[in-house]
Amino acid sequence: MAAEFIAQDLDYRKTHLAVAAIENAAIKLGVNSSDLFSRLQKYDIVKSGLFAFYEELHTQSLDWVSDFIIESLQNREAKNI
Repeated sequence: MAAEFIAQDLDYRKTHLAVAAIENAAIKLGVNSSDLFSRLQKYDIVKSGLFAFYEELHTQSLDWVSDFIIESLQNREAKNI
């Protein structure tokens, strides 16, 4: 029971970080957050970037994580990978 609660709490924290960072990145780019989310999903940046590296990213500032998202997206879109 406790392990299930801990796993749910971690999923919540990962999701919260992703939402906050995507919203902040959208503001920085001057785009709609749902459009940005779709672009990030296309390149699997949410799952393979934000969720996979949560332990490292959650210690950084929101601006840093938002810049990480923007840079990752721009690099992948430029390479179209």
